[in-house]
Amino acid sequence: MLLHAAFVVAYAALALAVRHIAAEVLGPEWRLVPESAVVAFLAAATIHVLFVVVAVQRRADRGFAALQASQRDLRQDIEAARVASQALQETLGRGAEGREGERAAMGEVVAEVKVLQSLVSELSVRGEAGEQPAPAAAAAAPAAPRAAVPRPASGAAAGRDLASLGEGEVLSLVRHGLREGRVDLYVQPIVSLPQRKHRFYECFSRIRDADGNVMGPDRYLAAAEREGLIGAVDNMLLFRCVQLVRRIHKANREVGVFVNISEHSIADQRFFRDFANFVADNRELAPYLVFEFAQAHVARHGAAVMLELERLARRGFRFSMDQVTDLNLDVDTLSERQFRFIKVDAQRLLHAARAGEPRLDMRAFKAALDRNRIDLIVERIEDEQTMVELLDYPLDFGQGYLFGEPRLAKTGT
Repeated sequence: MLLHAAFVVAYAALALAVRHIAAEVLGPEWRLVPESAVVAFLAAATIHVLFVVVAVQRRADRGFAALQASQRDLRQDIEAARVASQALQETLGRGAEGREGERAAMGEVVAEVKVLQSLVSELSVRGEAGEQPAPAAAAAAPAAPRAAVPRPASGAAAGRDLASLGEGEVLSLVRHGLREGRVDLYVQPIVSLPQRKHRFYECFSRIRDADGNVMGPDRYLAAAEREGLIGAVDNMLLFRCVQLVRRIHKANREVGVFVNISEHSIADQRFFRDFANFVADNRELAPYLVFEFAQAHVARHGAAVMLELERLARRGFRFSMDQVTDLNLDVDTLSERQFRFIKVDAQRLLHAARAGEPRLDMRAFKAALDRNRIDLIVERIEDEQTMVELLDYPLDFGQGYLFGEPRLAKTGT
């Protein structure tokens, strides 16, 4: 109400002002024009102006709305183009990945076929005549020293007593096991100390007969070495370990695998060269595979073996030394050759640290290893009492039945 009154007063004042100005400019007769007429004229003019302003505003609003609609359409077109471009890139990416996957898979197949071909050639050279029992002289030959083999895992098949087999029967079982894929991979954990977290697994081979009875390395290694079949066993063990590493890697687990290479395989330059070529062609496995050699075996072999080890080291592979009997180690040279682990028997280490001749200064020994980036693994830790005694010393890893027995590994991809 007040707003309306204000408009009336304003128009009246404006009308008086307009009539006065007209009278001054156009003559006194304009003073006779009624104020109401002036107010009506001004109101009409104002209304006209308002209509013009509203019309202009509406046209501007329509133009702005049309501009907004065009902008929305443009954004939709840009988004559609982006989605289409992304889909095309993903399609091309999947195609590239598929091609890469096919090439990688083909590389794996080719490498693995080479391994199997090596196994077949090992067996073919022997021929079926090799199925006969070995001569008595060969049977009596002393076995090469090996690491103590873990006792069979619980759950191993129980049937005929494989321990009672003659050497000829053992060799026959080894040959058939290799030909028919009955060389199984068993793994035992290596844990960090004192946390006891699984960080690595050591691989062991077991051979099954047709009935599922399991024969451990302690039963067949000596005969297989004398017959020249141990290279084939090592090759198959490596093959199974590669399968295991690939499976672990696909599961995104940061766990490494130790695989022992026998003295016979180290001495066989042709085999060792082929072995080095195989792992060199699979260098993506380097962070996960650790090759293990006995201290005495490495010491007995010369420049040719060292050259092959150096070639593997240049591709990122690491080595471990086990069966360490002489703790007076040249750790500088070991480190240069890419040895990153040494394994020492728990009782041997405790004896040397407490009453050995000469007595081992454990802290100085461990400090030298640390300076050369070599980790100490104490093996054959069988009970808590041994573990308690070892906790007095600085250690990196432990292995033994206290932390887990060897179990059958799943190697399928």
